[in-house]
Amino acid sequence: MNNVLEFRAKCPQAESLADYREELESAVLKIVSDAVCKGYQPAEAAMMVADIADDYILMLSRQGR
Repeated sequence: MNNVLEFRAKCPQAESLADYREELESAVLKIVSDAVCKGYQPAEAAMMVADIADDYILMLSRQGR
């Protein structure tokens, strides 16, 4: 975590990045909450979100080649 905080401190858009993270975090928590309401366990729902994000990152990395 320290590296992330140091990186943000050096970034001229640190405030907007932090604000956007809060917005995105709220959206992700709503997705997890909705999944829990459908019967998934919280950790299971969070892992699904993480897995989807990981797949997306891998797709982006392939596009850059």
